[in-house]
Amino acid sequence: MRKVLNVRNRGFTLIEILSVVVIIGIVSAIILPQLSSRDDLRCASAARALMADLLYAQNRSIALQQMQYVQFNAATNTYQVLDAVSPNDVITHPVNGTPYTVNVAAGSQANVTLSTVSFDGNNTIAFDAMGVPYSYNGTTTAALISGQVVIKCGGNQLTVSVGPYSGEIKVQ
Repeated sequence: MRKVLNVRNRGFTLIEILSVVVIIGIVSAIILPQLSSRDDLRCASAARALMADLLYAQNRSIALQQMQYVQFNAATNTYQVLDAVSPNDVITHPVNGTPYTVNVAAGSQANVTLSTVSFDGNNTIAFDAMGVPYSYNGTTTAALISGQVVIKCGGNQLTVSVGPYSGEIKVQ
């Protein structure tokens, strides 16, 4: 005698499919709004790039044994790395070969702004042959007492500070 096996191909029921669709809808409603606005990441990226550029100017001053300057313009959200001022001599960017002028609000960092720039009340920082920071007021340099750049993006902000004497650069 032959046995008949009762084998059924089983798929998903409508209830199971609807449950998965509802779960995916809830998860996407929670996650998608957070992905569309990543101002915190833009702000952190701009702060790290600024920190790297300040370190580059500081290291260049030590390597070349001459003053190097970083001049900020908060109104246009730009800064330049200079090897001379009066008149300004913008250095060539070592990677792309263009003048070393950075627009912090360019490209993927569209909402980023230089909120506050203050190196003892001035908008230019200088580094001497030992990497020691100075504030530059357009005519003279003075040992830096307090230096910081506040970067804002949406509701987020980070401060890039330059320590006096040591020239320690950090993001807070």
